[in-house]
Amino acid sequence: MRAIPVPLLALVAAATASSPAPAQAPPAASASTAPGDGVALDVDPPGTEKSKAPTFDEWAKATKVRLTRTGPAAAPCTAYRVREWLKVRCLGTKPHAMVVLGGDAAEVSFWIDRDDRQGGEVQFPMRRGDRRVVQIWTGGADAAGVFKPKPSLIIQEHWLEDRAAPTVTAM
Repeated sequence: MRAIPVPLLALVAAATASSPAPAQAPPAASASTAPGDGVALDVDPPGTEKSKAPTFDEWAKATKVRLTRTGPAAAPCTAYRVREWLKVRCLGTKPHAMVVLGGDAAEVSFWIDRDDRQGGEVQFPMRRGDRRVVQIWTGGADAAGVFKPKPSLIIQEHWLEDRAAPTVTAM
């Protein structure tokens, strides 16, 4: 498999970041709950009914969920679920770009804060047969003051046909 140059990937990520996003900024989280807290996806898996993306008000009342596996990069993140929809919101991470690296990009949306919260989120449905990989990029200046993009978090979601619930990891 041939590697994609980072500048090209960052350009694709920036273009993809204009995907449909919430009409208004999401509310600030009062307390951060890592994706390891909340109801486990396999304890209460989504149903099979396909629904529209949740509204802003639905997300404001969403249930916190525990992802299948998380790593240290997911510590500033909180995961929420409304019906079959998942939102992973990370505060204080200063995301630069977000991109779907693989799988189905349909119905995936991104949000990058433009205020002092300096965070962002990704939303997507979790449906049987789905597979997707999302990468969140941060960045900073190198010793010469040149901007350098840096991969910071990978979210993987798949729901195999023979499984009772989806598998979602954030590493």
